Amino acid sequence: MSQSYVEGVLESVLSKSLNIMIGEKSGYLGLADYENSQINDQLKRASQEASYRPYQLYTQMAGILSSLVTMLSSAVLLFLWKWWVVVILFVISLVSVYSIFKLNKEQFEIYMNRTPLYRQSWYMTYLLTNDRAVKEVKIFNLGPYLLKRYENLLQRFFVEDRRILGKRVRITFLYSLLELSVLLWIVWMAIQETFVKKILIGNLYGYIQAIMLTQSQMQALIQGIVQFSQNNLYMEQLFVFLQLPTSDPIRRQKEQALLDHPKSSTGFCIEQISIEGVSFTYPGQSKASIQDMHLTMTKGQTIAIVGKNGSGKSTLMKILMQLYSDYSGVIKINDRPVQDYDLQQVQDKIGVVFQDFMHYEMSARHNIGFGSLGLMKQDEELIHAAQCAAIDQIIAKLPQGLDTQLGKWFEDGYQLSGGQWQRIAIARAFLRKADVYILDEPSSFLDPVAEQDLLVLFLELMKDSIGIFITHRISSARLAHKIVVMDNGLIVEQGTHKELMLLNGLYAEMYNIQASSFDEEASLIESGGRVLG
Repeated sequence: MSQSYVEGVLESVLSKSLNIMIGEKSGYLGLADYENSQINDQLKRASQEASYRPYQLYTQMAGILSSLVTMLSSAVLLFLWKWWVVVILFVISLVSVYSIFKLNKEQFEIYMNRTPLYRQSWYMTYLLTNDRAVKEVKIFNLGPYLLKRYENLLQRFFVEDRRILGKRVRITFLYSLLELSVLLWIVWMAIQETFVKKILIGNLYGYIQAIMLTQSQMQALIQGIVQFSQNNLYMEQLFVFLQLPTSDPIRRQKEQALLDHPKSSTGFCIEQISIEGVSFTYPGQSKASIQDMHLTMTKGQTIAIVGKNGSGKSTLMKILMQLYSDYSGVIKINDRPVQDYDLQQVQDKIGVVFQDFMHYEMSARHNIGFGSLGLMKQDEELIHAAQCAAIDQIIAKLPQGLDTQLGKWFEDGYQLSGGQWQRIAIARAFLRKADVYILDEPSSFLDPVAEQDLLVLFLELMKDSIGIFITHRISSARLAHKIVVMDNGLIVEQGTHKELMLLNGLYAEMYNIQASSFDEEASLIESGGRVLG
């Protein structure tokens, strides 16, 4: 019982330690790594094997040592009787090992090639079981289609596994038949020697026992070695993942600091950001997403970035936040290259609301407090951030206020509307007390009036910061001190609303298109027509 307890504890400790290592490594990966399908495959393999393979290696090593000791003790007796009997038993075992090794290698290659399909099958189940997908799955009746795709993947896995299992059964049967034949021959030979009185009857029993024990322990030894080798192949994938180089600029800088010296940048404020000749191309693509960018942003200034879909607006912001580092050109903070600063401290001075902001299925306190963990327990700071995002009144009406569970994944959860979730994300950004604030498409979940109110408040709060917002609503861009117009990865225009309208370029074209759509709706309403949408 005590042995089972120790083994159970050891298994739990190994699994916990390796899963923590995987979690730490995942935290070190950069955004570009998570957008790489091959790295996602490696993460999947590492996560699959970490829970049980290490303990299997331990138990197999213990089994190998036990089998080796037992086999040697019985083989000595056989060796003194007829040394070649031991050799024959060993050769027979080796014959099976070669075939099993080949089969295990084939199985491992199937496993490696199957990882992307495993992730696809997981995604099918995610779509079928996740609340964020259920609306479209129901309304478009996607359930049967997704389930069929899932079944097809499982059927493919089943066919491959059945083929490997069939090979394994055939090899095992043939080996067992050969093994049994040889054992019967050796035993028969020992019986014959007893008849001719070459060995005593008492010794016959001992030799038969030694033959059976040597064979079984030799087989256990070789099987243990084969299984150990097989598990080691899978464990190698864990360490391949743990040794992956990271694209995360902060982690790279910390690793370099161990060889060089740490950056000294405490106590600085971001007064100005200069983007000088910056270009960036996503891995695997030939066309640059942004090209030869030149832009200066100063404290107290609010910049609106507008442009068509795919023009590079969000990519530019990710580079500005140092989520991507493999760009050409220079980004300067206060006339110094950003690499001269501690990049973690640079990111700490940026508050951002992404277009695909997170809904944390946790309390309102956590959802806002994640913006600055040190302020998580300071209610006054959390409420002030909520006031800045105009979500404080909603929080005040929640059953447990800041400590109310949000979302519907867990018990007693309170579901917010899309716009309310976005305001929570905005409060999270404002809690940071940053030098730079970025709003990516604040109109995505807000009605025009709410967006206008938010941007007016945003401008008020940005008097001592750099404010950047990305928007498709040209009417909202008018509020900014400077408007930057992007097209095909280039900054094609920049200036105030008045300056850009006089320029009569892309901005004026987009503005006039949106303005004319409002005029058409108004004229339809006045004439008794119907406005669609």
